[in-house]
Amino acid sequence: MAELLESTMLICFGLSWPMNLAKNIKAKSARNMSLQFILLIITGYIAGITAKIYTHRFNYVLAVYLLNLVIVSANVVVYFINRRYDKQEKTANAKLSRQLSGNDNPAEAAAPIKPSIHNQGEDEMETYRELNSITEAGGVVLFGSNTFANLPVGELTQAFRITEPIYNRSIKNVRIDHIESYLKVCLFDLNPRKIFVNMGDIDILDENVDIDNFIAKYEWLLYMIHTKTKASIYIVPIVSDSQAAFQINQRLKTLASQTGCKCIDVSGVLESKRPTLRLFELLKVHMRNHPINFADAMEAGALSNRKLEDVPNNGHSSPERSVKGEPIYAKH
Repeated sequence: MAELLESTMLICFGLSWPMNLAKNIKAKSARNMSLQFILLIITGYIAGITAKIYTHRFNYVLAVYLLNLVIVSANVVVYFINRRYDKQEKTANAKLSRQLSGNDNPAEAAAPIKPSIHNQGEDEMETYRELNSITEAGGVVLFGSNTFANLPVGELTQAFRITEPIYNRSIKNVRIDHIESYLKVCLFDLNPRKIFVNMGDIDILDENVDIDNFIAKYEWLLYMIHTKTKASIYIVPIVSDSQAAFQINQRLKTLASQTGCKCIDVSGVLESKRPTLRLFELLKVHMRNHPINFADAMEAGALSNRKLEDVPNNGHSSPERSVKGEPIYAKH
């Protein structure tokens, strides 16, 4: 009877490990795994098996010990595989940063980015306050962190012959935790017609980024923009192939449908040989104040063929609506 109870305990305790193993394989990241904890559990199982062998108690309880040991040991293998995925993710982020910023120095691109604080963007705010005095109401505003901040908007709007006023009010190295203090100068004072939001490229550099917390703050950001402006809001997903970016971007699609925003598909940017131009090409379709006509399409196609290596795709599916058919706080 004692052996039956012991094996029942081992089975109940061991059932969690296959689920944990499947979760770690699916995550493709070692951020939430503890090698020390896994090795401690393995040591405990080895001690139990040694005790059975030492007392010559070769029965089904020993088989349960061995089965649990194999499953727990598999987590060690998955840990090192996921560590490799994490290293590949960091390399991809560094490459993307160099591509979007035009910096070909890997050492500079790989340098750690200091967390943004409220005072860090005061230089940009002073410049933006001065520029706001000469802006036109009803324009288009790009608002985000490094991905948008590195866009040469003036040259791009001229090259693509966009007549609508476009203003870049992005802040380098800013995280979503510190974005609220910049909203008045960067958005509300401009009274824009359309706002393109791109946040998260700095947040995902944190290995322990809390995705639920990030999405909650992103939703609060959208709520503040909705209540303070009459602008149409376009969510631009994080331009990265990292696992964290993928998970956040999936949540942003749902958030867009729930809040009455539009989510722009930028999945082809990383595959382009000229990602900066490709990114702006995907945005410009939504910047126009009038529906695109045949002449616009022919002109944009000719320019894209001259500027880009790949053929543009200007067709985008509209974002999904919420289950009930109504956004939570969309403008009417």
